Amino acid sequence: MMVNAWELFLKAEILEALGEEKVFYKNGKSISISDSLPLRLQNNDPVKLNIETLIQLRDHATHLLIPELQPQLSRLFQANVLNYQERYRNQMGNSPLAGQSVGMLSLVLDGPDPEIGIIKESYGDITAVEVTNFLKQFESTSKEIGSDKYSISIDYKLALTKNPSQADLTLSVGDNGQQAVIITQAKDLNTTHPFTTKAAIEQMNREQSKVVLNQHSFQAICYKHKIKANNNSEYHNYTDIHRYSAKFINWVIKNIKEQDSWLQQALIAYKAR
Repeated sequence: MMVNAWELFLKAEILEALGEEKVFYKNGKSISISDSLPLRLQNNDPVKLNIETLIQLRDHATHLLIPELQPQLSRLFQANVLNYQERYRNQMGNSPLAGQSVGMLSLVLDGPDPEIGIIKESYGDITAVEVTNFLKQFESTSKEIGSDKYSISIDYKLALTKNPSQADLTLSVGDNGQQAVIITQAKDLNTTHPFTTKAAIEQMNREQSKVVLNQHSFQAICYKHKIKANNNSEYHNYTDIHRYSAKFINWVIKNIKEQDSWLQQALIAYKAR
């Protein structure tokens, strides 16, 4: 879709600047994106090289569009979106979809380098070879060009300088230092909240024999103690499904063992709701 958007836009530029004979053949068919690029962009233009890499991805999509390449491809795609927006605005005087509150989607994400051995095992030899060749070419071109118009950089720079504007991050000490903001690393729900409702009930019944919990009594506990009131707590998380932590399970078991009427009170409250 991105390659197609560029093809249509460049053909419109060619049509306006050079006439329709440069766009259409005598049989009525129009020139390709590869034929359009040299008519509007210089060979060493990072924008042109970015589009050519996207064309390569399109032509080898079967092997190259895999989740393991998302960190690298996201840098390429984000640069492409920004390049398109800039060129459109320069030509038309306004941004694409001007007047609509669409915002700008950030596509860039960081991640580890793909492990070719795992890719080979998951997708086969041909894909592994294609990925290896693409990564070598992509990294080499990115370093050679050194432009965010080809691939968005995700490097951070730390500088010991009296001018904070020269650094991406600043460090400060003492009473006059800037207020720090603590950023918590994203957690894997399969680690922090590994239990579905069914799995949580089974785990609770395995770890205690005082009562037999079922769906009804489980929901009564959640209702009585407002466990689901917060979609992201130390006990409960809800994104795609309801998930529960080991800490929640231990808390329930502890209360059942130590308080004879604890579960009964939850059942009464649930019934009276």
